[in-house]
Amino acid sequence: MSKELLKKAEDLINKCTAHMRESGLTFDWVMALTDEFGYPSASMITASRAAGLTWIAFCTGINANKPNRIRKDPRACVYLFENKSFSGISLMGKIEILTDLETKKQMWYAELADHFNGPDDDGVCVLMFKPERYNIFIDYQTIQGDICAEIINE
Repeated sequence: MSKELLKKAEDLINKCTAHMRESGLTFDWVMALTDEFGYPSASMITASRAAGLTWIAFCTGINANKPNRIRKDPRACVYLFENKSFSGISLMGKIEILTDLETKKQMWYAELADHFNGPDDDGVCVLMFKPERYNIFIDYQTIQGDICAEIINE
């Protein structure tokens, strides 16, 4: 059953991004980082693109709180909650800050134009999250584990 739930989680992650939004899904993304005082700090964010449990990309301002906190401690927790199915996916891993133009072009989505002048804007960066562990609640069942172990056991 855990492989089925992992597959459902990956499908939900991929569908709940700016590039793949599926009508009828009501979802929220939350990113938790360590603040400058060493405390967890959570805030909403939109995922740009994802490759299931392999990586999730987010776009934000290079001088915003998130990149500043990531520079000090790249560990993060990303949480996806889908209201309609009452599903929650908590992923723990590390984030890398990317600023190359090609990556920014691939991750750019229309709503970012409200804050930036385009993917070539020097103020834009991509937060590339790579999950290492998961805690998933789908279909009223909970599974948790290590992503590397799941890939090895496939």
